[in-house]
Amino acid sequence: MNTQTLFKVIGTVALYLFLQVFIVRNLVFFEVAFCFVYISIILFLPSNTPVSIVLLIAFLSGLAVDLFYNTAGMHASASLLLAFLRSYIIKILFPTKGLDTELVISLDGMGMERFIRYIIILTFIHHLYLFFLEAGSLKYFLNTSLKVVASVLFTSVVTFLLHVYFKSLQNS
Repeated sequence: MNTQTLFKVIGTVALYLFLQVFIVRNLVFFEVAFCFVYISIILFLPSNTPVSIVLLIAFLSGLAVDLFYNTAGMHASASLLLAFLRSYIIKILFPTKGLDTELVISLDGMGMERFIRYIIILTFIHHLYLFFLEAGSLKYFLNTSLKVVASVLFTSVVTFLLHVYFKSLQNS
């Protein structure tokens, strides 16, 4: 990872954490759909980033959200799970078939269908773990499942729109 990429990653982390803590935190629909755009930090890291670095960034960003949400490590653990499974999901969605080209994790680099599938799958994994961890049992299975589905849709749409918006700013 070169210096330019490092500064870009640091800026992205700061931007998404700022958005999550000070703006998106208040976006809740009917106490069912929650938005967690901070996972974009993990989703949009370059595909060639070492797993240890992805895990470190995920832990620190999740811990930062935990500090502001007072959630005692739930976001940090959900982010670590997401970071750990990210490389496996990339390999499943994008088999290399012997190509030496680097996968660019973006709408342009993946195509619309695969990009949306990538966002939804990883967001689902994060939210499923987070909300069932928060529930603490299967006693509220239907309510928790509703939260997972509604929040995955909400977070995925906001993440997609923010990605498109930030890419349009870079291109202009």
